[in-house]
Amino acid sequence: MDISKVDRIIQYALAVAGDQDFCDRELGPIHLIKYVYLADLAYTERNKGKTFTGINWRFHHFGPWSLDVLNRVEPACTAIRAEKKSIPSQHDDKDFTRWSVQDDSLREAIASDLPITITSAVQWAVRKFGSDTYSLLNYVYLTKPILTAAPGESLDFSPVEEDSFIEPKKEVKELSKKQEKQKEAKFKETQRKIQEKLALRRKRSKGKISVRPPRYDETFFEGCRWLDSLAGPETRDLEGEAHFTPDIWKSRSRFDPDVP
Repeated sequence: MDISKVDRIIQYALAVAGDQDFCDRELGPIHLIKYVYLADLAYTERNKGKTFTGINWRFHHFGPWSLDVLNRVEPACTAIRAEKKSIPSQHDDKDFTRWSVQDDSLREAIASDLPITITSAVQWAVRKFGSDTYSLLNYVYLTKPILTAAPGESLDFSPVEEDSFIEPKKEVKELSKKQEKQKEAKFKETQRKIQEKLALRRKRSKGKISVRPPRYDETFFEGCRWLDSLAGPETRDLEGEAHFTPDIWKSRSRFDPDVP
């Protein structure tokens, strides 16, 4: 892992956040780690799967994770004199940490040290998600390296290869003039029949249709009770724990929208 590159991305993400609304200026370690990941992800798309930082990203809990990056958050933020805020947790004795900095000249200086692929990705991500932890985690969780890995595995950023089983495109044969005329005539005939059916339907719908309102009397409710009885006894609420085979993480349905 290239520490200097990681630090610069962390610092740049924080500097970009300084231009956001007040609630999105303060970023925690979880946000900064994900923004470094998205920067690496964007870089790999233009560099044949090679990351910018050299981080060994792993699938941990809710997405990409690296302890090495976590350990660089405080040194990187302290180096640019970012303000640190500790917020007591309501669930345990641990405090939440938030970092913030507002300095336009600093942001521009850091940007000059980074490739435009990195700065563009970080700007887009920070301005879209800010400190919205839920939306950020949901987005990174649906990225390709996560969807093709199982918990605990290293993430694979290699380019997606085309599936060998994709059906090849069929060659389109050119029609002769006679065939084109026949096709056009058939199309017009089909169109004429459809118009005739629509006209007949409109003619039939001109007549007024009277609808008798339902009568909600004892007979009606008795009938409803009888229909409900045919379904058997009432279903009771149940609680349980579902177990899935580990193979589910490698299921094609996780990343292929065409798989039902």
